[in-house]
Amino acid sequence: MSKTIKLKWGKEEYDVDIEDGTTVEIFKTQVWTLTNVPVDRQKYMGFPGGALKDADDLCAKAAKLKPGAKVTLMGTAEGGELKEPVEKTIFEEDLTPEEKAKILKTKKIEVLPAGIKNLGNTCYMNSVLQSLNAVKDLRDRIAMYDPPPASDRDVDAVLTAQFRALTHGLTSTTESIVPLQFVMALRQRFPRFAEMQNGGYAQQDADECLKGLLQVLSNTLTGGDAGNNMVDELFGFKMNSKLKCLECDEEVPTESEDVQRGMMCHLGTQTDPVTHIFQGIQLSLKEHIEKNSPVLGRNAQYEKSSGLASLPKFMVVQYARFGYKAANDWAGTQATKVKLIRKCSFQATLDLFDCATDELKKKLQIGRVKRQEQEDEKLAKERARLEAMGNVTTGDSASSSAKPEADVEMADADKDVEMKPSDGEIHDTGYFELIAIVSHKGRTADGGHYVAWTLHQKSDGKKDQKTGKVPDDRWLLFDDETVTAHDWKELCGIGTDLQGGKADTQIAYINIYRKVSVQEQGKVLGTKEEEKPAVAAAPAASS
Repeated sequence: MSKTIKLKWGKEEYDVDIEDGTTVEIFKTQVWTLTNVPVDRQKYMGFPGGALKDADDLCAKAAKLKPGAKVTLMGTAEGGELKEPVEKTIFEEDLTPEEKAKILKTKKIEVLPAGIKNLGNTCYMNSVLQSLNAVKDLRDRIAMYDPPPASDRDVDAVLTAQFRALTHGLTSTTESIVPLQFVMALRQRFPRFAEMQNGGYAQQDADECLKGLLQVLSNTLTGGDAGNNMVDELFGFKMNSKLKCLECDEEVPTESEDVQRGMMCHLGTQTDPVTHIFQGIQLSLKEHIEKNSPVLGRNAQYEKSSGLASLPKFMVVQYARFGYKAANDWAGTQATKVKLIRKCSFQATLDLFDCATDELKKKLQIGRVKRQEQEDEKLAKERARLEAMGNVTTGDSASSSAKPEADVEMADADKDVEMKPSDGEIHDTGYFELIAIVSHKGRTADGGHYVAWTLHQKSDGKKDQKTGKVPDDRWLLFDDETVTAHDWKELCGIGTDLQGGKADTQIAYINIYRKVSVQEQGKVLGTKEEEKPAVAAAPAASS
């Protein structure tokens, strides 16, 4: 049962429906979507019993309103604040965090990014937000999002607008972000994240938060290439599947294709465990299911085999860390969600070539050959440089200064090398590089603690002149509002091993990878000779 109240704000009037069980927090979020007045600025006059407080029983107060009575909202909408008419001198202590961050960047002083405050078991959300913030393409596209007018704004638009504001804050301030309005919009869109436990908000699943947020963004960030939503342009890929009946050879196998936004890494069984992420991904591509057989006229066992028909720009891999343990009447235990702490190793790069369909493999082979050619050319140039300096006398010495197999030359991990079709054809290789990790510490899914790790600076693979060692990749650890820098070897070392195997340490739960592609550089594929065009190229059109 619901009650509709009259809300007056300035010259505007609104009808606001209050459903049974609606809290003050949810009511304020509703009003925020209508008026654009932030929650912390909302003051109400007209409710029985005085000013409306967050702990009040909203439904009881609304029930006491007389028919036709109006509730008045006092508060200024975002963007309507009064501004100083005259510019004045600002001292350092008066600078906002955003202004401090801008000055530090101008002076090229490195400052660690902002963290996110924990508002009560919101670490699952904070870790997902920091991981998505590592995807620069998504940041760039969300920055261009223009929400509809308040009268036409639904909860998806509100959540997207708050995501845009939050990501902007994470890249423009030196102090921790307080995501109050974002978490309120998230809980309104997904009521499950508002569940209470022991007098506070319950811990939630980071993967469910990630999938829910991507679904919302796919609804709002539309208008991409070929009419696709921008989420699928970044994270979506085609998966081909073949379904074969194992009990009837006469039944013709069926094939299908669908778009997915991530892959699963199964961890095997206690007797046959998975030891590497690639094994777990391959295991997820084959599954046995039971369904009705039209030929046999009964349920039968089928094998479903899948393969990648295309590659996303960013690949999300989720470890199957959590499962359900059935109730045991004899032991007196209830059904619970348990965590698998089994060790599953991974590296900074991932090769998905063997997970592709035969048709896609043919295309990837072109890119892999071209990539090897470019790596050989780099080695030859480095060897020539060292020989000119008199530092190389043997054929293998130059290899010590070469980069590891799947490294991409990039000092700042946040600055992708833009590849333009006009500069040469771009080829996929099947390789991906790791840019973000969401990890979980604890023995159960309903407890514990989530953090995020993101790639901060990529090593160029060259030796340091002072130490004689090759610098390691630098990663950032986002533990809510606390942000610290670490070398890659620390992520999989003795104290912290994200690969798993230790119950009470952080273990990787979600990995986000960025696709590695190569671009033509004026050479014929498979040769070392310069390409000689038959006709002169036309002048490039000015942009």
